[in-house]
Amino acid sequence: MQVTSKANFELIPRSELNSFAIREFKLPAFSSPWHFHPECELTCILQSTGKRFVGDSLARFGPGDLVLLGANLPHYWRNDAPAKTSASYAHSLVVQFREECFGTEFLSMPELTEVRKLLLRARRGLFITGATRNKVKAQMLRLKGETGLGAVISLLTILKTLCESDEKQPLSSPGFNAFVDEFASERINKAYQYVFKHFAEALDHQEIARTVGMSLSAFCHYFKRVTGRTLSDFIKEVRIGHARKLLLETDATVAETAYASGFESLSNFNRQFQQISGTSPKVFRQQNKKG
Repeated sequence: MQVTSKANFELIPRSELNSFAIREFKLPAFSSPWHFHPECELTCILQSTGKRFVGDSLARFGPGDLVLLGANLPHYWRNDAPAKTSASYAHSLVVQFREECFGTEFLSMPELTEVRKLLLRARRGLFITGATRNKVKAQMLRLKGETGLGAVISLLTILKTLCESDEKQPLSSPGFNAFVDEFASERINKAYQYVFKHFAEALDHQEIARTVGMSLSAFCHYFKRVTGRTLSDFIKEVRIGHARKLLLETDATVAETAYASGFESLSNFNRQFQQISGTSPKVFRQQNKKG
């Protein structure tokens, strides 16, 4: 892999239950290719070694490696070799968030000037070192167990720690010009917004393709290539995400939840919910609903 190669757009999974994502990966080797996405990303390597590509920067990484990436900065972690046993799997903790995740006006607050500056600097990638690295790693591990307001406070605490630290080194050069699919983010986001607006209806795939100016066949191939999932699978994920929200926040029956989330039959809803969530809607509500 050369950093002059064109980076692929990656669609980060979204949920109506969260405004940002905290994701943990345990794999024989990190699987994401050279890619970019509109989300900022904070990546902590808990186990594994290899080479880290960020923009036009190339360096070794190992356990404890901590990097903050700004929006649309291409990156790639390549392992030295796939792990042979689960005990030695590549292991990382990743926080991904859009700059507007707490509202379009949030970062405009004068109190968040330093956060705006931090995310602007992060568009070159920032390598976090010293005591700050250990502190942020501990904060990320705590964030993994948080939900609701606690999760929001934990993320802001991490950003505060990064803003106050001088232990940050830029990675890619100021003049780095990313080779990215410059239309991917715009096209996918148009489809994304259409699905979020109409998922409770009988979605017309042909109409989704028209919104991005492509034929249905071309768009379906394009969507799968840049996101790694089919359009149908993405729609199912959005509908199940909405269903989980209704199950936790309302007293709607399972059947009412299914139809309000765009499913035409209860049996299909139950099957898809089990497949994506790993449990039935009824058990999911019992295990997660508070009060």
